[in-house]
Amino acid sequence: MRGATGAAPPGTSLGMWAAIVGIFLFSWGPVLVRDNEFGALPFAFWRLVGAATWAVVALYLRGGRLDRRVLRHSLAGGVVFAINGATFFTAIKTTTIANAMVIGATAPIFLLWIAGRVFGERISPRVMLATPVAVAGVALVFLARPGGIGGGSRSGDVLAVVAMLAFAGYLGTSRLARNHLSALEYQAGWSTIAAVLMLPVALLSFDPLVVGDGRSWVVAAIMAVTAGLAHLMVNYSHRFVPLRAISLLNIAAPALAVVWAWFLFDEQLGGWQWLGVPLVVVSVAAVILDE
Repeated sequence: MRGATGAAPPGTSLGMWAAIVGIFLFSWGPVLVRDNEFGALPFAFWRLVGAATWAVVALYLRGGRLDRRVLRHSLAGGVVFAINGATFFTAIKTTTIANAMVIGATAPIFLLWIAGRVFGERISPRVMLATPVAVAGVALVFLARPGGIGGGSRSGDVLAVVAMLAFAGYLGTSRLARNHLSALEYQAGWSTIAAVLMLPVALLSFDPLVVGDGRSWVVAAIMAVTAGLAHLMVNYSHRFVPLRAISLLNIAAPALAVVWAWFLFDEQLGGWQWLGVPLVVVSVAAVILDE
């Protein structure tokens, strides 16, 4: 994002680094929840409860309040994030992980339209080229896995599409909310709303809301902190980094998650996957340099 003089506005560099660190933290999510005894929807609920708790406490410690103004400007983000969480985790249970992740990776295609039409951002040729290349890289990473192609249900794939559109909506509404709220106010507001909305969804699932495994609670707590910090950093970056860049940076998270699983758990990567990961990394790097 450049000003009329060609110089980046103050805070742009810090905002980009916040987005990069946030996406890095997002990429650890699938690794942290490995072998967790929670069901998908109860885990999503408790993660939101934890994230909302520390954000609200931090907000009050800094002299802020979770008042009607904060909740009003956070409402849209909380609603679409709850929709994303419920549909994505359900899609994971009814279709293949590969299908869900590849469908989710197409979000930047819609976000480029939102960035141009809604926020008036200039979409450079580099970004236009990098986006389909990055999506293709994610497709290679997940569809090249054993059993990656097919095997899912049509209903699960439809839920994955809804989840992808909801996530695109979350990024767009978050950008609008940051015109009125600080990053911490918005974090406390949307996560509280999303946690409240996720409670009935979790209760209606076939999985118990409470488990007796202490390790699962520790993992949920870690995820509440890391995922919450990731959202806080990305939402902070909305004031300084174009939506087109943030949307493409998000593609790096699932690709990096595969790398962490290979490094920590010796999950094998096929030949096409070794091509897909560099495609994602190079595409994201091109967009970072473009900013």
